[in-house]
Amino acid sequence: MTLYVVPIVEGQTEQGCVERLLNRVWYELLGQSEPLRVIEPFRGHRDDLVHTNELKLTETVEKASLKLMSKSRSDSQARRWVLILLDAENDCPKDLAPHLLAVARRTIPAAIPVSCVLAKKMLENWIVAGASTLAGVNGLPDPLPARDQFEDRSGVAWLETQLRSRNRSRKYKKTDDAKRLVDKMDLQECRVNSPSFDKLCREFEARLPQPIDPPEPTADTDPLTRPDDS
Repeated sequence: MTLYVVPIVEGQTEQGCVERLLNRVWYELLGQSEPLRVIEPFRGHRDDLVHTNELKLTETVEKASLKLMSKSRSDSQARRWVLILLDAENDCPKDLAPHLLAVARRTIPAAIPVSCVLAKKMLENWIVAGASTLAGVNGLPDPLPARDQFEDRSGVAWLETQLRSRNRSRKYKKTDDAKRLVDKMDLQECRVNSPSFDKLCREFEARLPQPIDPPEPTADTDPLTRPDDS
């Protein structure tokens, strides 16, 4: 069976690297062999997606669910998932995520699972949280300085500071740098350092295929049952 997931994202960072990130979590971190198909993400402006009138989020979730069904229609054993993946920025994920999830659940059929994960503060914070394997990668210094406060400071600012320590004119480029760094970051370290990334992993774990229970043994199949001696 294939798990089909359509992400709803807000920015260039997520749009450029979300497929690689989700595949790495599924295959490398969780060790799955079942196929994962990441459908091209739907992107919207964050302010519109979290707006109190809920119109943009409702519209985007509807489009995402329709595309999800279209892409998986020919697969009779398809499992489906809508994933809202946004930056928390200055909002509290524990307050905002349940609201966005409730809006999404009202929008699409109950048969389609939906999750909402908010990176605190931004997806780049996940990169910093798993950066022990990034020394010397893509212009970062080697060795990297000590890291802390993984979810309480700007991940973009930290990355740009490190890049400029080697090249004063170097700027962090969301569409290019994030994709390269997500490819090399340490996922297990990130999970330990970042509760919001752990939330993404736990949502993935909820999508793991369920084991099939073996049939109950009968008198004909139980190896301990012997026919009467004649």
